[in-house]
Amino acid sequence: MLRVVDGDTLWMKIYLRPRHWLKEKLRLRGLDCPEMDTAEGKAARRLVETLVAQASALTITTIKPDKYDRYLSDIFLTANSGEETFLNNTLLENGHAIRKESYSLNDWDELA
Repeated sequence: MLRVVDGDTLWMKIYLRPRHWLKEKLRLRGLDCPEMDTAEGKAARRLVETLVAQASALTITTIKPDKYDRYLSDIFLTANSGEETFLNNTLLENGHAIRKESYSLNDWDELA
């Protein structure tokens, strides 16, 4: 991970194969966290930072980018014990996010 922007947006350095890395901005799919100018938004970001820092591995699945060029993603964290945590659901279960199941037509750019 390079940096957590807010509770639902992260900059990640993604390993593809030896000597090949990709830097991408990811948006957690299906949820919305409070804005960073609120105490709730800061708490959501701290939770994501803590969980990602404690993970020994991350698995990322993505779909097409949104209108801000962030790939809509599901992130699974693996602990040293081998236990896997679905980050998106953890934010929802802990009250740090709400579900965002509908999108307007302007949420994505047209893909060529």
